Amino acid sequence: MTELGDNSVHLVITSPPYWQLKDYGMNEQIGFNDSYENYVNNLNLVWKECYRVLDNGCRLCVNIGDQFARSVYYGRYKVIPIRTEIIKFCESVGFDYMGAIIWQKKTTTNTTGGASIMGSFPFPRNGILSIDYEFILLFKKLGAPKRPDKNNKELSRMTKEEWKEYFSGHWNFGGVKQDGHIAMFPEELPKRLIKMFSFVGDKILDPFLGSGTTSLAAKKLDRSSVGYEINHEFIPYIKKKLQVSQLGLFATKYEFIEQKKNSFDKKIDPKKLQFGSKIDKNHSSREEYYSVKEIISPEIIKLTNGLTVRLIGIKEDKSANGEAVEFLKLKTRNQKVYMKFDKEKYDKDNNLLCYLYLRNKTFINAHLIKNGLVLVDDQREYKHKHKFLNLRKL
Repeated sequence: MTELGDNSVHLVITSPPYWQLKDYGMNEQIGFNDSYENYVNNLNLVWKECYRVLDNGCRLCVNIGDQFARSVYYGRYKVIPIRTEIIKFCESVGFDYMGAIIWQKKTTTNTTGGASIMGSFPFPRNGILSIDYEFILLFKKLGAPKRPDKNNKELSRMTKEEWKEYFSGHWNFGGVKQDGHIAMFPEELPKRLIKMFSFVGDKILDPFLGSGTTSLAAKKLDRSSVGYEINHEFIPYIKKKLQVSQLGLFATKYEFIEQKKNSFDKKIDPKKLQFGSKIDKNHSSREEYYSVKEIISPEIIKLTNGLTVRLIGIKEDKSANGEAVEFLKLKTRNQKVYMKFDKEKYDKDNNLLCYLYLRNKTFINAHLIKNGLVLVDDQREYKHKHKFLNLRKL
């Protein structure tokens, strides 16, 4: 979402694609052709961008349902709680999880993958619950929000009835008839969230815009909006819903921007980051090797692909600064390196946090500490903290 600046959005509302359930007709789509691991990792790249563009003190709202892994593909029925992966990553990137609203809905299509009557009907014990509900996960970015304009604050006032209904933990309203786009949510959903978590004049983002429902709700509530959609076939539905063709003195202005394909090269395969999915624990793949271009400091290293990384667990020791840099230059000269990652993925400067290894499995972070060239970071929690502290004592 390079078009959006840091802290430029006041509310994110979205419903991500289902995993291996909905074919949205694009090779670049998330979900339908992905393994579960790739699906989760691709979603996590979106949540990280949402964190960047969201202003301090503002909310991310994610509509997601549990879904069935079909027995025809996986050998047995199993419910996949995708929401747990989203909560785990969003907290690791810096969001506070603020709970969830359970949306009780009745749909005309089984969006979660189950049939209308499932299991051993009419006999026990293998009946299967009907997943006729979804979750709206609520996350908050830390920091103090900007004060709204006094007039806009008054215009955003909610009634007591709205407040009691919207801020309850359970919502009861139906889904929406699908018209061309096969996974629309009803306008009532973004309308409530916009009134709950934004002021008149704020900017609303939907990174999976689909048919444009979030933008429509924002328009009706006097908010501006930004949406991203990779499927060109949905543009007519968006234009129809927003009545883009209607002209007039007070007509809302819309701009459709087509992003260039391959406008940037990935410096690292996002799937290699292993963003915390349970699937990752059993995942094995060949390491991806890089070369070191520059030793910026004992903590910061630049790779030949342009990626800047920070070594986990390392703190610069001013008294040995020159020695540490020379040690790194000597160790990595004409060597291939690979990375492993921890729960926290990036530092405050957006440098990728990693454990660095030579091809022969030499653990660079540990060797810096063992040789007394750096201090151990004892302020953060990370996988090898206990090991590093013990090495420092040797």
